[in-house]
Amino acid sequence: MSNEAAKDDIVLRPSVRSTTDSGFTLVELVIMIVILGILSVVAAPKFINLKSDAHRSVLHGMKGAVSSANQLVYSKASLQGKERQAVADVQLGADIGSAVLTYGHIPSALPMALKGSTSNQDSVDSGTKVYASITQILALDAEHLKDESSVVTRQWGIFIHGTDRFVNFVPRGFSVDSGCHLQYSGINAEGDAVIFELIDSGC
Repeated sequence: MSNEAAKDDIVLRPSVRSTTDSGFTLVELVIMIVILGILSVVAAPKFINLKSDAHRSVLHGMKGAVSSANQLVYSKASLQGKERQAVADVQLGADIGSAVLTYGHIPSALPMALKGSTSNQDSVDSGTKVYASITQILALDAEHLKDESSVVTRQWGIFIHGTDRFVNFVPRGFSVDSGCHLQYSGINAEGDAVIFELIDSGC
């Protein structure tokens, strides 16, 4: 092959090197890392707050459910003339059965003086009856918590403070000690009012 033919071959041969190299430079990568870091710092608290707000909403939902249920059971107790009784077994309906109420409301405790005994066994029995009434009236998938450090594995946990006469409704994944629960005090004496307290510092 002559020198001229070799030159023509060189001129006509396309360039092997591409002019459109892809990829990021070191400066571009550093800028992207800085932007992602800023976004994560700004966005992370928002997601954490959303989770806490969701837990608080669940507690508010339980408060609404207990309030509505109290109105319904009070009307049932009134129809049966038992709304003024300190402890009464009230028929709620053929498909529901009966439940123990205090002054026509969902109980948070059964007054021991009315039971005629202050023994430890009666206290346990009282807590069991309160738990049974709550779960039956509210149709809850709940577990009876034995202490304040027990973590709830079902939809709800119910911890009954018999001597203090209030009940804690604890959502799944928390314990009473976690500080994310609804505290309910029913009517334990004539003239009392139902009291709700939202404990949400640990939500």
